[in-house]
Amino acid sequence: MAKKNQTLRKHAARLVELARGADGRIDAARVRAILAELPRAFPGAALRPLLEAFYAAVARELRFSEARIEFAGTLPAGTADALAAHFSALYRRTVAPVATENPALLGGVRVQVGDDVYDASLAGALARLRASLAAA
Repeated sequence: MAKKNQTLRKHAARLVELARGADGRIDAARVRAILAELPRAFPGAALRPLLEAFYAAVARELRFSEARIEFAGTLPAGTADALAAHFSALYRRTVAPVATENPALLGGVRVQVGDDVYDASLAGALARLRASLAAA
């Protein structure tokens, strides 16, 4: 079973590479073309697990191609682009900014790239302080 899962992940990773455009990001037209060809290349019962693995791999790639920037108040002009440039350099890939206001942060910013969260918000600092006092 583990060998089968490893093979599925390997196939899915190869399909993700084929789905990349010239800029290295997932290209929707390429994904559609791959999805159109898969039933011919993997007929029968093998198709569904491969589609699930491909979906998971593409979803992960898309999560890591965006910097979800949450902020309280007003985000100064150019800040979202500067943060995206910082995270693009950090992850060595193009990361697009997606900025949304979140008044619950009270101040500062919270950035999520994929599963990684960078919290420089006042609400986050207060939560960390509360946790450290509770542990003491």
